[in-house]
Amino acid sequence: MDTAAKQSSSLEDPQHDLREIVQVLGEYKWLIAGIAAVVLAAGAAWTLRTPKVYEAATTIEYDPNPSRPLGGEVQDVADPIGNYWATREFFGTQNLVIASREVAERAVQKLGLHEDPSYLSQDDDAPGETGDAQAAARALQSRLTVEPVPDTRLVQIFARDVNPERARLIANAVADSYLEKTIEDRLEATDRAKDWLENQLSTLREELSEAELALHAFKKDHNVLSVSMEDRQNLVASDIRATNDKLTETRNQRIELEARLKRLRAWLSKRIEQIDPALLADDPALAELALELRDKRQERDALAVKYGVAHPTMKTLAQEIEILEQQVAREKTALLASAEQDVEQIRSVEQGLRAAAGDAHSAGLNLNLREIEYRRLNHDRDNKAKLYEIVLQRLTETDITRMLRTTHVRVLDRALVPSTPVSPNLVKNLGASLLAGLLLGLAAAFFMSRLDRTVRSIESIESLGLDVLGVIPHLGVSAGQDEQKRGPRVVVGAHKVGELIVVDEPMSPAAETFRMIRTNLTFMSQEHPLRSIVVTSAMPLEGKTTIASNLAISLAQFGRSVLLVDSDLRRPRIHRVLEVDNKRGLSTLVEGLATVNAAVRATRIDGLSVLTSGPVPANPSELLHSPAFARVKEELLSHFDYVLFDSPPIGAVTDAAILAPQVDGTLLVVRAGTSTLQAVTGARKQLGSVSANVLGVILNDADLRIKGYGYGAGGYAYRSAIGYASVEEGADAAQ
Repeated sequence: MDTAAKQSSSLEDPQHDLREIVQVLGEYKWLIAGIAAVVLAAGAAWTLRTPKVYEAATTIEYDPNPSRPLGGEVQDVADPIGNYWATREFFGTQNLVIASREVAERAVQKLGLHEDPSYLSQDDDAPGETGDAQAAARALQSRLTVEPVPDTRLVQIFARDVNPERARLIANAVADSYLEKTIEDRLEATDRAKDWLENQLSTLREELSEAELALHAFKKDHNVLSVSMEDRQNLVASDIRATNDKLTETRNQRIELEARLKRLRAWLSKRIEQIDPALLADDPALAELALELRDKRQERDALAVKYGVAHPTMKTLAQEIEILEQQVAREKTALLASAEQDVEQIRSVEQGLRAAAGDAHSAGLNLNLREIEYRRLNHDRDNKAKLYEIVLQRLTETDITRMLRTTHVRVLDRALVPSTPVSPNLVKNLGASLLAGLLLGLAAAFFMSRLDRTVRSIESIESLGLDVLGVIPHLGVSAGQDEQKRGPRVVVGAHKVGELIVVDEPMSPAAETFRMIRTNLTFMSQEHPLRSIVVTSAMPLEGKTTIASNLAISLAQFGRSVLLVDSDLRRPRIHRVLEVDNKRGLSTLVEGLATVNAAVRATRIDGLSVLTSGPVPANPSELLHSPAFARVKEELLSHFDYVLFDSPPIGAVTDAAILAPQVDGTLLVVRAGTSTLQAVTGARKQLGSVSANVLGVILNDADLRIKGYGYGAGGYAYRSAIGYASVEEGADAAQ
């Protein structure tokens, strides 16, 4: 698994974050507790030194419908209450007015707080400056709280002060000052309204007078004084209606006469016998002549048969008939002339009536124009009069309401002297201090953990691209530490506790871990078994010698022949750990001053032999890099199943880098909380540069109870290159 994949896996695993948090808390618990204790003590000291503050409360009530002694018809010009939403907005505004600087200054002047030497300092024993009313008002505002009671019209005014009696006085004074201000504001608004109404009334009076004069001048110019405009309109309308009726009647008569004239002309052109008798009935003379003419003609026709045309009687009748025909013709002419005269006369009458109707219509139109002007002037006069009456009535009401000293707010409960202080709250302050101290301690712990670049967990090693073969728990005396740093070690038999844990405490979790590492190494490469292994570390004092010794013992206990070689030719320790002399060893063997049988010594552990370093040579690096060392290594492998080399730290000298490519694999020991990520990364790069086969990392000196490696009461678990293994305490994982 590469570094990016491991980092991604760790980010997706919520248990990783939890383990990291638990690790930080366990490691820096005393720092967190110390900071919390300091902050708690500081909070307690501050609370005890802070003067006690008392709080008094006055309750007021907003009344949208204050009493109206003058009745509901008389409206107050300064009434601030409107509909529901406007009322809510009004109440919110008034709450801010209560806490305003003006109300505060009124209360300060009322109580003389600016002259009280202890008020500004809020300490009865430490008098402050006096005479500054604005400073006292600002101080009062900072100690004043206005809180509306939800779902009511009640508002509570809280005043705080070190003096309980003064807190009561301030709360009541603020309420009284607010009431006085509302009354003064109402009176001021009423005065402004009264002045405005008086100015408007004077202006309207002049405008009304001008409107009345203009209407009077119009009536005078158009003679509307004797007969009203409405009566004149009625007369004109009646005249137009009568003229139109007469014109219609005359037009009908003309049509009848013209029709009669037309009939007369048609019938009078015929013989008298063919004339309609109805026409003759209208003219008796013509009817009589027509009858006589008809009789004469009948008589002539009767005698014409008897006497003939030349008879005197016939001649006499002919003369009489001629005379009668002339008389009939004259009567016809006279009758036609009379009909034509009647038509001309009726036409003249119609024309006159038509002209009269036109004159009446024009007079009506002119009267309408005058009526429009009249109505405009009259309407303007009426409007001015109405406005004048309204303003006059409103001015009268304003004069009356100005005498009322009522307001929309009243005091419900006046403040009492508080008996217990509200500040400082010891329990609350201590709780807040403790919480702040814990938060500050946690912040400091996590900040320091971020600054700490040492190896703390398996994940931090895996993030560098290295596999963890095992986790060695914290031993009673850390393996590999200098005795001057760790103090004198406890001796059991002839060696120190903690160095040969596999022998001294075979049932311990550490012993089980070494057996698990042994199993991992045994099955790590089946085709090419690992027989020669170098154990090194990035820096000194990381416990590589103890790790190498216990790993060699666990391999020997597996039934293999194992040789532990102390290849640290600069500061050897194997001879001390396994309690053998160091007169002959690796240096004398490579230099050819001793044989293998003479240099290798058996130990009290079955299957385990040791090759100490021998005398410290002058050139350790050159000695390990020589062909003689290679031959010695091959000879040792021919006698033993496993050869483990305990080498110097790779970050200190080059010996480990020389040994690593000459063996089958390299184990890197890392001490938890001591080895830095930078040092481990450098060791990994250095081993990689010489093409060493890095088998993995053994994490040493890990406190499993704190750092979340899975170890707990009754059992333990550790993560290896081939997965996780969990073994009950006391079980042998290698068997």
